[in-house]
Amino acid sequence: MVTLKDIAAEAGVSVMTVSRVVNGQFSKVSESNIKKIQSIIEKRGYVPSLSARSLSSHASRIIAVILQGDASAMEYPYNAVLVGQICYMIQDNNYSPMLYYANDYKDITRRLRSWYVEGAVFLGMFDSNLRQIQADNQIPLVFIDSYSSVRQITNVGIDDYKGGELAARYLIEKGHHRVAFVGGYSQVSGVVRQRLNGFRHALEQEGFPLTEECILSDVPEAEVLKKLCHGSEPVTAFFAPADVNALQLIGQLDGLGLRVPEDCSVIGFDDLFFAQYTSPSLTTIRQDIHRKAQIAVDLLFRHIGDPGAPAENITLDVQLVERSSVCDLHEKR
Repeated sequence: MVTLKDIAAEAGVSVMTVSRVVNGQFSKVSESNIKKIQSIIEKRGYVPSLSARSLSSHASRIIAVILQGDASAMEYPYNAVLVGQICYMIQDNNYSPMLYYANDYKDITRRLRSWYVEGAVFLGMFDSNLRQIQADNQIPLVFIDSYSSVRQITNVGIDDYKGGELAARYLIEKGHHRVAFVGGYSQVSGVVRQRLNGFRHALEQEGFPLTEECILSDVPEAEVLKKLCHGSEPVTAFFAPADVNALQLIGQLDGLGLRVPEDCSVIGFDDLFFAQYTSPSLTTIRQDIHRKAQIAVDLLFRHIGDPGAPAENITLDVQLVERSSVCDLHEKR
């Protein structure tokens, strides 16, 4: 492995001079030595040691991307898209992203300190531990989709409540008065809870309350779906607070011989890339994941550049995207 000492010997200069050129500190090095050292670096294929540079400069140029869960968390398309965008944008700022899966917040601080990271982006349900995470880590931190009661945090999210309202009002407009909510983790996830609250509130405002039997924690078993869709007051439409849940539900309905949207309508949330290619194409609530990632990364680097910058809580808008998975009951009568 080529070292600074090797390059210095070949160039006939000191190791400090080579180090200055490697680190872009040209003011104390002559133009001829800069060209000579750079030529040797290119010829010998020298690659600076990141760890050595980190220790000497106290700047690792590493950003941690902390995702709650284990490797299976990346099986969810939303996580994969968001993490991919964030990592690309970090690299575009000439920093290196380091992805870490975390279930225990106590392990987070140890990791962040051992890596000498300059900042971190958190994705997932860290709300209950957020205050401690902030207290333990004196580096810029940005959270995504947090519903923590801690006021002094920098967070980027979307108007989840409005998304639920949009879904409810659209279904009512299409003549669906007996509807159900099919989601997961509504008891612990502020994101899903807000989508449910917005959905339920909009229904109640129009005189169509959402009964408890129509609030399902996950995509239900066949028998539960049968009961909902074939009872005395059958459910005619479902709202799933994630496109993945919506696709699972469509598969379950198909297995029961129920056609979407002719027999049952389905609306999702996120507008992931596959939503327009499903059969039928999925009506959904769209969030701009690319913009969410961009704002989160921009905020992080703003705080790295100005550690005294105030915390910011940014909420992005959502829109309904109409496709083919919801039928108009008025046209069927």
